[in-house]
Amino acid sequence: MKYAYAGSAAYTHDRYASTADYSAMMASAANESETLLMSGVRDLDLRDLAEVGPGNGRHSVAFLRGLAERGRAPRRYLGVDFSATLLNIAAERIRAQAGAGLAVDTAVWDVEDRPSPCLERWRSGAGPVVVCMLGGTLGNLESPVQVLRNLADGLCSGDVLLLTVLLRPATAAVESTMSAYRTEAFRCAALEPLVAAGLRPADMRLTLTYDDSAVVGEVTLLRDARVGRTRLPRGHQFRCFLSRRFAGDEVIRLLYDSGWAVRAVRVDEADHHMTLVAARK
Repeated sequence: MKYAYAGSAAYTHDRYASTADYSAMMASAANESETLLMSGVRDLDLRDLAEVGPGNGRHSVAFLRGLAERGRAPRRYLGVDFSATLLNIAAERIRAQAGAGLAVDTAVWDVEDRPSPCLERWRSGAGPVVVCMLGGTLGNLESPVQVLRNLADGLCSGDVLLLTVLLRPATAAVESTMSAYRTEAFRCAALEPLVAAGLRPADMRLTLTYDDSAVVGEVTLLRDARVGRTRLPRGHQFRCFLSRRFAGDEVIRLLYDSGWAVRAVRVDEADHHMTLVAARK
């Protein structure tokens, strides 16, 4: 999935993430900021706030605005992502809308790969760092538990994680869940990494299904194709997209298993979102 945000795909994602369909999938930024501030975590200092996977920065701006409206605007912000291009898009948007009172930095880190010292190097003092992973980002990763461990291994005891995930919809709501992906903007975003590799959009059929609590995108080649020296025959199929939905107890278990102690939980049943605050054990 991460290649859907890198290079030329960053601009395609920016366009998709600016659509109403995409925004409708996101949790309420106001609810996220309120959950963080009402979590009861002692000595919660928002001087240093980092975000893993800020996307194009639109939701980040709304989240930061929610903190500012409650009198808790951070002074330093670090955006962390696999894609330097998408990070630049997000950082420019955040700088333009958050004002001069916020120092915005970025760090390129593939959080799926291994722990990184980038968060510790960025830390400005003895207070805890608050790390956010919003917008259902965790569900787009191949191994959510490994990512949570990598985050924990790069932080200190007492540091705080604000996490939002998408919950499994009831059977009757699955079709509504899928409708946000059945748009031309999403198709362009999902196929862009393959286009960058030399495949033509007209030579690919994208099929979307909801399978095993995940939205899965699978490509079928309509013609023989080549990627570098590899020949792919007509009819060849491969997955190009995956977005997991979680059960609430599953998320709590993932956090505990990866070095985090849950401190607060907020469930928005109508919108199928769950927001959690956890402290590094």
